[in-house]
Amino acid sequence: MAKNINNNQKWVSSLLVFIIIIAISIFAPWEDAYQKAGLKTDSNIDNYPLSVHFIDVGQGDCIFIKIGDNTMLIDSGEKNNDEKIIKYLRNNGVDRVDYIIATHPHSDHIGAMETIIESFEIKNVIMPRLSEQNMPTTKGYENFLIAVKNSGANVIAATPFNEYEFGDANFAILSPSNQSKNLNNMSVVIKLSFGDTSFLFTGDAESQVEQELISSGYDIRSNVLKMGHHGSNTSNTERFLQAVNPSFSVISCGKDNSYGHPHEEVVELLNKYDINYKRTDKNGIIVVGSDGSNLTYITERELA
Repeated sequence: MAKNINNNQKWVSSLLVFIIIIAISIFAPWEDAYQKAGLKTDSNIDNYPLSVHFIDVGQGDCIFIKIGDNTMLIDSGEKNNDEKIIKYLRNNGVDRVDYIIATHPHSDHIGAMETIIESFEIKNVIMPRLSEQNMPTTKGYENFLIAVKNSGANVIAATPFNEYEFGDANFAILSPSNQSKNLNNMSVVIKLSFGDTSFLFTGDAESQVEQELISSGYDIRSNVLKMGHHGSNTSNTERFLQAVNPSFSVISCGKDNSYGHPHEEVVELLNKYDINYKRTDKNGIIVVGSDGSNLTYITERELA
């Protein structure tokens, strides 16, 4: 199913939606990469040079971004997702990843990174600079660091307000700015901009970091928001949602997860501010496309 994301007109009549669904089911071609992933698409998706893929990895995060020949992977979910992600990237024509962003060293974000790094040419890896006191001693994190070292990639310590070119787009690192014993608050937060459209990726950053971002003076307004910490109420404060002012958001969480993500009060805030949202536990893979002016999205399944 294809839907348009518009800041000023988010709702269309039920008749128009019905016509679009019928037209897509009759006339839309199936593109190989999306078909193999189980995604329904329409003929317009190829007109959007930037695509942001929120891959369903259960209770974790994994975001693949492509613009032209440039690729980025933000997080990877738990280790058991490695084959799924590698297959997904290969189905999208990937043999090189220009930027890997490991937001923070929790296994639901970097668990599959070791195998992924070993499977592709990696140009750059961005990660938080952790103090000796905050450095994890887990085997998974150790294996990740070894894979990064063996890859020969350029390793970049996440530094706030550093900006990087990414094809015809660019992105800026917004956090972390301070050391924290709470590794969620060490998450690398980035804002990706392409033309007049923008995306904010927050890892598991919690309310303290959200307040720092608001106070930083940086323009954090974004059309699309990856909700923090899988939709937890430790993140996604009302003030932060108001500051970002997204028209669309994505919650990456596992089906029937034990944490109760997304939390009810977060969903209520999204509804209060009329923010359209999709969630990987119900919708599966979610892909957002941008042509620099307009946004569209498609989902693996439409259950929410």
